[in-house]
Amino acid sequence: MKPDIPQQDESRTAFDPEAEAVYSLEVVAELACVSIQTVRHYHEIGVISPTTEALEFNSEGLRQLRRIEHLRQGYELSDSGLRLVSDLLHQIEQLRQELRQWPR
Repeated sequence: MKPDIPQQDESRTAFDPEAEAVYSLEVVAELACVSIQTVRHYHEIGVISPTTEALEFNSEGLRQLRRIEHLRQGYELSDSGLRLVSDLLHQIEQLRQELRQWPR
């Protein structure tokens, strides 16, 4: 069952999260312009990772949520497509980290 996705409110301004901040489920949903059910659904299918078991998110989790929602809206990806893209983006980030550790 896919959650209802509210339309993005054009009057909202962009929010730049603080690096060390931790956001509740409700706050991260509002900052990403999605419903709480959508955040839970994305967590259930494994495309976003909360910081705590209480579904609290750090700035990286908020960034993941925004990216996934952008992909879903912009490219109309299904859940399996979102999982695939999320996995590929994670692998790319791991490779970037490995490259940064190589001596120059």
